[in-house]
Amino acid sequence: MSNSIFRTAGTDLRDILASHDLGEILYASIDVAKYNHSAMVVNFFGDVIIPKFDFPYNNHGINFLKKKIQIAQKQTRARKLFLGLESTGHYHENLVASLTASGYDVQVIRPIDSKNERDNVHAKTDAIDLAAIAKVIISSKGVRSHMPDSVYYNLQRASRTHRQLTWQETRTKNIITFILDKTFTGLWNPEDSIFSDQWGKASLLFIENYPTPQQAIKLGVKRLAAFFRKHDTKLGMDTASKIIQMAKNTPARPLEEMESDIKALKAHIQVLRTLMPAISEQKKQMVKFLVQTPGTYLLSVPGIGVVYASDFTAEVGNVHRFAHAKQIISLAGTAPRKYQSGEVDKPNLPTSHKGKNPLRVTVNQIALSLNSHCPEYHSYYSKKHYQYKDTPGKARTATANKFIKLAFAMMKNETLYYPRTGNPLMTDREYYQGVWDRMKQKVIPYLCDEVSDDIPHDNYLTRIRRELEEKYGIKS
Repeated sequence: MSNSIFRTAGTDLRDILASHDLGEILYASIDVAKYNHSAMVVNFFGDVIIPKFDFPYNNHGINFLKKKIQIAQKQTRARKLFLGLESTGHYHENLVASLTASGYDVQVIRPIDSKNERDNVHAKTDAIDLAAIAKVIISSKGVRSHMPDSVYYNLQRASRTHRQLTWQETRTKNIITFILDKTFTGLWNPEDSIFSDQWGKASLLFIENYPTPQQAIKLGVKRLAAFFRKHDTKLGMDTASKIIQMAKNTPARPLEEMESDIKALKAHIQVLRTLMPAISEQKKQMVKFLVQTPGTYLLSVPGIGVVYASDFTAEVGNVHRFAHAKQIISLAGTAPRKYQSGEVDKPNLPTSHKGKNPLRVTVNQIALSLNSHCPEYHSYYSKKHYQYKDTPGKARTATANKFIKLAFAMMKNETLYYPRTGNPLMTDREYYQGVWDRMKQKVIPYLCDEVSDDIPHDNYLTRIRRELEEKYGIKS
């Protein structure tokens, strides 16, 4: 029945009720805590079959829960069991995994949905929570949370860890820049830069060992040049002379006043050196799991690299669980709200900002990247930016939603990006050869032998290569 006022959960419940008597259905609700959980078993009418009991999260506790469920099934001769629990931070994840591995179909509900089922929202006990959870799964109200499978879970963990480490790296770099501006003013002046890469090996070595003009002057040109040679940098006498000349022309406070600044600078440089390889390692992990998902096809879009493709795929999960792209837009919270009542009709109101914040942040960043690197999306963004002159953020959101629709189609149908306008001066073979070359450039830096050995042979990158070779004769 396509035209139903109920969500999928409601139509699923209808199918269950059509094939089972009401007395043959049981509902087990679980209230999750950190170490010890509570549970109860009721029937469709809310009659308590097994009253509230506690069990720890260990093998003995899981077996105890299973025994209680089996007792209830024997007493009622039930043929169908619904098992539900609240999403509680990360505490519910291992329990769900254990019960799923034992063959149970577990529904993970949102805390807000169980709260709405409480008779008194100001009262909260384990028994009240269990009853509320049972009401939600009996009535099939609310939205069910999704537990990603192994590949998507690992991709999500690597993606979120990369995002956190990158944030820490940016913060650490800002602190280093702030301190260096006080200890050696002008050394990193972008208009007169001595170091081609201020975060490169030579630059960090110098500011870690000689972070003040006084220390640089005391060292001298020859010893500074020898210092650079000793640490295998490409810098020599010319750079050393420039640094010493700048140090002589730079006012500086006494060393005793900057003692804590110098120690803080060294400490943050050490932190930065720890973060940089850790971020690189997480990118390798992201590529390892990305190529095992249809998210690999997103790499064919100009402006979408390993990080954006991984972040989007990780937060969306298995695209086949969605019927259409609007569900992903709703998940991201980027759908414009609409208010209509009687003769009042207000479309294109600000977005709800509900849904997954990491996904919303990712698609907004992707929209800006597409505006810079993808001609088709630059044209669309410019049109929307002109249309919404007073609220330019709407152009970014509209571009993000357009990308979500594209990504949904590409991942679901497993197709590479091909612009609508095309290129009349280029054959399909030439176009896809360029696409494949760009995709390889994006992933090869992270496909070391250690990572490649752990990736299944029949991954999506291999499939794309094989398909391009069969259709267009493209060689890798």
